[in-house]
Amino acid sequence: MKIGYVFVAVVLGACGVASISDRYGNQYGDWYNPGGEFRWQLDLCERQIEAQATPPAERRLAMRRCMYAHGVPIDDAQRCRG
Repeated sequence: MKIGYVFVAVVLGACGVASISDRYGNQYGDWYNPGGEFRWQLDLCERQIEAQATPPAERRLAMRRCMYAHGVPIDDAQRCRG
């Protein structure tokens, strides 16, 4: 029984390691595309959002659009096109 709990904890911990998040609440990465591979895009987009003085209410979507534009796979790409 204890082995089952340990296994579940390890799996959940591994999923958390596979993704990264930005300061606006978006998450990037999954088991097949680890989020650590997208660190430079995350840093670049956060700098761009700040430099462009994007209004706070628009930053979450602007960040997703920027990440998508720099090749980061996201869950709903249709929302970022346009």
